[in-house]
Amino acid sequence: LKPAGRPPSRRAPPVAVLRAAMKFLLAVCLAASLAGGAGAAKVGWRLRKSWQGTKMARRHEALLFARTAARSRSAAGSQLVEAMKVVHKTAYWGQMSLGSPPQPFKVIFDTGSGNLIVPASSCTVPGCAPHKKYNSKASTTSSFVTNEKGEGSSEITFGTGQVSGDFYKDKLCIGDSLCFDANFIAADKMTTEPFQEIPFDGIMGLGFKDLSMGEGFNIVDDLSSRASQFSFFVSDDDDSEVTFGGYRAERLASDIVWAPVKVESWWQVSIDDITFNNEPKGLCDGACQVAVDTGTSMLAGPSDLVDKLSNMVNAKDDCSNFHELPNLGFQIGNTVLNLKPDDYMDKSASGCSFSLMALDVPPPKGPVFIFGDPFLRRFVTIYDRSKPAVGFAVARHNGAADEVAASELIAHIRDGAGASPAAPSSTAATGGGAATGGG
Repeated sequence: LKPAGRPPSRRAPPVAVLRAAMKFLLAVCLAASLAGGAGAAKVGWRLRKSWQGTKMARRHEALLFARTAARSRSAAGSQLVEAMKVVHKTAYWGQMSLGSPPQPFKVIFDTGSGNLIVPASSCTVPGCAPHKKYNSKASTTSSFVTNEKGEGSSEITFGTGQVSGDFYKDKLCIGDSLCFDANFIAADKMTTEPFQEIPFDGIMGLGFKDLSMGEGFNIVDDLSSRASQFSFFVSDDDDSEVTFGGYRAERLASDIVWAPVKVESWWQVSIDDITFNNEPKGLCDGACQVAVDTGTSMLAGPSDLVDKLSNMVNAKDDCSNFHELPNLGFQIGNTVLNLKPDDYMDKSASGCSFSLMALDVPPPKGPVFIFGDPFLRRFVTIYDRSKPAVGFAVARHNGAADEVAASELIAHIRDGAGASPAAPSSTAATGGGAATGGG
């Protein structure tokens, strides 16, 4: 993947040309990191009073920077294991800019949160030290703003760590041609953990507006009139990318399976059941939910279901039955999206363990499964704000071999009598955009 700090090489045609065609594709290359952060640390600072007497908004982001652990069966009992340590890339980020003239930032594109956050030039704590900082005074288009509640600053608590900062509006550009005015948080406090160690500067939340700081703070809504779809292709190689304006057909090795969004917060869809080798197991009663989260390296689920799945998979700690383990599938209607043992198991020289984390999200959003990087490497995910819906297609990493694999990764349930493979298709996956950036 591209080294940190290197700008994306893809360029899109001018916005005016693309708008005339109603839709455009802008691919932003993503860089990646193998490193995992340390655990949670106590906050060593107190929040300052809200700027200029305005009120402060407070939010909690449950998924981003979450440090969760799952129990893995062993002869000695349960043991704690962290998911996806160094086997795969664990964070992906790309370039955007704020201000006039533009100030560049590396951000993680996160469908599990709803705010754009970058460090402010006034931030002097260790959590901000390694990162690019937004200087409002250096931008001719910057302005301080409040939301509809009169709040002009915020405090956000993540799974690990906290940030606080003031609200600004400025020109935001993704690539050279997708530019618009956006409201965001310029953070003047960021906890040492995890922010001192993360390889990107900030966070671009691509969740729904109930995750945002108020009206006008949601990037997905800002994009909807310009690029109502965006998509992620995630790889362990150097070609990961997020595409605004649709998807790139050459990244797809199968038809697209669409699932309507049931809860407009995270990109959350319903699944009818969980399958082993395409056989439904009756674990959901049609009531399971899945949040597709580009900001996390984990697969996670409700603790009771994770325990059941771990017991049913019955993977041996010594990996002796690894090649006998089933495909783990998630049924949407009569279609099953499958993960292979390589996706849901942690396998190393020291042994094997079930990598699905236990994460209990309370109602009304939960209980919910979280599909992070292991799922995203198998499937291109397409996020359509206009429906809203999430599309899934087998990712094309290895050309024709992925089209063959698609028949195993996507299957169709036959009236409760097992499943039939989905026939690979090279015609149903079309990007539909007028143009795309060149390398």
